[in-house]
Formats: sequence, structure tokens, C-alpha cells
Amino acid sequence: MRLRITFQVSRVPLLYRNAFMSYLKEALRSSPSGEKRFQQLFHYENRTNKAPKPFCFAVRFLHDQASFAQEKDAFTLLSPLHFYFSTSDTALFVDFYNGVINRKIYPFQKGDFTLNYPLSVNFLREKPILRESALFETLSPILIEDASHQPLLPSIDGDGERFVKELNYQTDAMLRGIRGEGLRWPLQFKPVHIKKEVVKHAVREREEDSRVYTFTCFSGSFYLQGDPQDLRDIQVLGLGRRRSQGFGMVEVVET
Repeated sequence: MRLRITFQVSRVPLLYRNAFMSYLKEALRSSPSGEKRFQQLFHYENRTNKAPKPFCFAVRFLHDQASFAQEKDAFTLLSPLHFYFSTSDTALFVDFYNGVINRKIYPFQKGDFTLNYPLSVNFLREKPILRESALFETLSPILIEDASHQPLLPSIDGDGERFVKELNYQTDAMLRGIRGEGLRWPLQFKPVHIKKEVVKHAVREREEDSRVYTFTCFSGSFYLQGDPQDLRDIQVLGLGRRRSQGFGMVEVVET
């Protein structure tokens, strides 16, 4: 289940993923059932809930590259902004959708960034996956790191075996945490058009203030081979680390 929410925005901050994390939470908290779900997702006995989240999101737009080269801290948009949200949880989908169309949360503000009521809200369908292979494309960059937080990139870093091993480990843990069952078969990864993407993102650890980190990710298109149900769940839930923070959302191009 996924949504595409379209906004008219003129400028977007460099750390826009953090702004949309706040927007997502605000939309959830706009109803009693959404507030309860917010607490379940993000808190557990007065602590931050680190369990895998059953959703991912992406923010897409075209921007003026010459302007960004001068400013560095904000994007000047040349197109409407699209916010994509995908989840395997029907109740979460309903709560979030109800929040998105609730006019009481607008204008939504995060610092100098403002979102007015959406231009449109569209329901999107996942493509059926019936075979053991599918061509995927990233909607937001995928972050794969090893246990020491060193980034791993497919083929670019020359160590495809380490990348595939970590991809399988992280995907197995994600699926096990969300659906109660890990990967049915190991995934095989074949890059098609892949590029390295460096992303700045603010992270708050425990009760400390947020710190801005630089993450080395990848984006582009690739084939995944595996169990068809695993591939269908990956289409909905995404891949890699920090999926609930604007990373790892994918769409199926061809099955």
C-alpha cells in the first residue's frame, strides 16, 4: 500500500528528510488512533523503539543545480514535490492517510520549511511479482553499512561479496522483525545502472541533540532474485538501513 502526496513548495532544506519525518509523525498524531499508533511505533516504555518500522518513504523533486551550488543549505525547486509513503500495515496506512488530508495540521512548519495543504493525494498500486526475479529502481537512496558503520556499495567498492552478504543480513533482520519470518531464500543482486550518492542527514541518538552525518549510499536500478513473497515485501518495505528516515524505498520496473 502506498501513497503519493504532491505539494507546491519553492524551497526545501538540505536536511529535508528530517522535516518529512516530523511531518509523518504530525500526520499520525492528528487523530486518537494515530496517536496510539505513533506511540507504538516510536516509543516503548519511555524509550525510543528501535524495532524495524513497517514503512518507508521517499521525497522526490527537481531542483536548480546552479542555485544549490551557491547556497549549499537549500534546494530551489523546479517542480512540485512528491512525498511517497509505503507500508505493509493497513491500519497504519489509514491513520497516516487520514492525517494527510486533515486540514488542521496545515500549514505544517519545521523551522523555515512550510508545507501547505497537498495539491493531490494519490493511491498507488504495487506491481505483481510472480517470478523469482524483478527489476527494481530506487525512489530514495539505499544505505548498506557493515557492523562498524562502514558503507558497502554494489560493484563500486569492488567487494560485491561483502555487499551481498550484508544486504541479505539486513533484509533478513528487517523482514523477521516486521512479519515474523526472515528471508525464505538468499537474495542475489545484479546491478544495472548504479551510482554512489552522498547524503547529509541529522540523527538523534538516545536523548542527545541531533548531529549531522554524511552517509554513502547508492541509487539506480538493479535486479533482485529471490523468493517471490520476499520480493513483494521488499517492494513495500524497502531495503537497507534507515528506511523509516527517507532511505531505501524502491519501486518495481519490470517483473
